[in-house]
Amino acid sequence: MTTKTLDLNNIEQKIFWILALLIGVISMFYLYSVLLLTIAVVDHNSTNTAIHQLANSASNLEAEYLAQTNSVTLAYAQTLGFREVDAKFASHGAGVELTMAR
Repeated sequence: MTTKTLDLNNIEQKIFWILALLIGVISMFYLYSVLLLTIAVVDHNSTNTAIHQLANSASNLEAEYLAQTNSVTLAYAQTLGFREVDAKFASHGAGVELTMAR
């Protein structure tokens, strides 16, 4: 009959490998987190650059629109064939009566 004895060297070796594995897992998680944060910062910076470029192009388009709007005058509109009209509103002397239907 064989009896099993507690081998301390084997337990110390198991504890060593468990701790080494735990340190390895923690190190991999740390590197993964650093990688994700770096990618997020780069993505944030590229998004900010795109936003600034879009705002600049919108500003340029708005300036061009305002310049073209300010160039339209009454004389220019008349050369294009538009004419000025008098606005007519409903007057009291038109013979219109309002009644209530019962």
